[in-house]
Amino acid sequence: MRFKVKPYQHQLDAVLRFQYEEYGGLFLEQGLGKTKIMLDIIANSQTRHTLVLAPNGLHANWYHKEAPEHFPDDYCAYYWKGKPTSKKAKNTLRYFLDTFDNSIPSFLFMNVEAIRTKDGLATCIHYLRSRTKSLLVVDESTCIKNPKAQVTKTCFKLAEMVDRRFILTGTPMTQGPLDLYSQMKFLHEKAPGCRTWTAFKNKYAIQEQQYAGMRSFTAIVGYRNLDQLTETLKPFTLRLTKRDCLDLPNKMWQTIHIEMTADQKKIYKELRDHALSELSFGGTVSSTLPLTTIIKLQQICSGFVVDDNGKEHELPCNKIHALLQIARSSKPLVVFCSFRRNVKQVSKALSEVYGDDKVVEYIGGMDQQARTDARNKFQKGEADFIVCTSAGAKGITLTRASTMVYYSNTYQLETRLQSQDRIHRIGQTENCHYIDLVSPGTIDEVVLEALNNKEDLSKMVLTKLVALIRQS
Repeated sequence: MRFKVKPYQHQLDAVLRFQYEEYGGLFLEQGLGKTKIMLDIIANSQTRHTLVLAPNGLHANWYHKEAPEHFPDDYCAYYWKGKPTSKKAKNTLRYFLDTFDNSIPSFLFMNVEAIRTKDGLATCIHYLRSRTKSLLVVDESTCIKNPKAQVTKTCFKLAEMVDRRFILTGTPMTQGPLDLYSQMKFLHEKAPGCRTWTAFKNKYAIQEQQYAGMRSFTAIVGYRNLDQLTETLKPFTLRLTKRDCLDLPNKMWQTIHIEMTADQKKIYKELRDHALSELSFGGTVSSTLPLTTIIKLQQICSGFVVDDNGKEHELPCNKIHALLQIARSSKPLVVFCSFRRNVKQVSKALSEVYGDDKVVEYIGGMDQQARTDARNKFQKGEADFIVCTSAGAKGITLTRASTMVYYSNTYQLETRLQSQDRIHRIGQTENCHYIDLVSPGTIDEVVLEALNNKEDLSKMVLTKLVALIRQS
């Protein structure tokens, strides 16, 4: 078998199990490498062409990080950024779709929302119809849990055009067992064990007629036959948690690449180019200017910009969507942010989904009692999310969580290292999983690389800081 990166035992076992299967579901908890497993399955089978549908932003992570790191063969790939408008972009897509060698593996990475559009769907259909030995992957497959949704119905149609189908998620049931029906049907028409959604619901849901004034409706009040449902799933799914995988190291690292929105890209380029022009003009410049520029570029990557009057303006940012995907399968969760504005953005997004009482903040400016109360509420299980700035990097224990997300990174090495130890300390019984949300080709990557190399940007000389800005 061929592996670009040696698999852990649980990953190897999964590849051996699904290597030649027509369909399957990888229900693996966050951090167990289900994306690597999927790529290893493809590399060690007869599949030559793969369409990957993932939530917006995460499809870029397959393209920028996962495939280059884990797919062992030469391949060609295209990832969807929306309908191409320039002549160059149109030619690039046309070349990918029409000029190919069946002996060379290819990947089309698309955000699942795009198949609701005429151009996105047409691209998928063109790609699949022109190729043989094809496979369709739906990542975070609860995006097709609603059997009546347009995205779900379209996925069913695309599934008819491929030889193999796989779904990936750490949380196959976000609301209840009925979430499984359309995910199973996507894999194979007979997989649910029931011909229709109504039959599936009648078999596994306890329904009760209820009344609201003069109006009556059928409500689901519980579930039944779940042992039978589990047995139905067993032949074609794999469910693993971190607790099941004793071969994993104590600390695990993951970088998720999240594309910036069009607004972010425009403002980012303008600021970077202006700063480089100033820095190249000549004269005496201290290291303060490039360091300030780095911070401003980070702010844009994380979803806001500060104008000349010091007023903050929010920008559309795909990192929020990625964070919510992680939160669904990784509660309790610690989120670190470099900027207070990010803390407010993250707290608001999590509160809208899980409620205000499930989210606490730990930031500078809070009095000590408020900080203590926030930490205690999290550690006792009263809150599932704690969102911190560098104030939470030292002196507190957050071992109730085993997953930590860096929504925006500090450029100070000590703060980064100290923050990691909030969940990795005496009292922790789980493997610790650290996730960096990074906008590819930006200062995000530059800062993370410096931290991984144990470099502190605040201690760098002027020329090195300017070089880092040029890299972004």
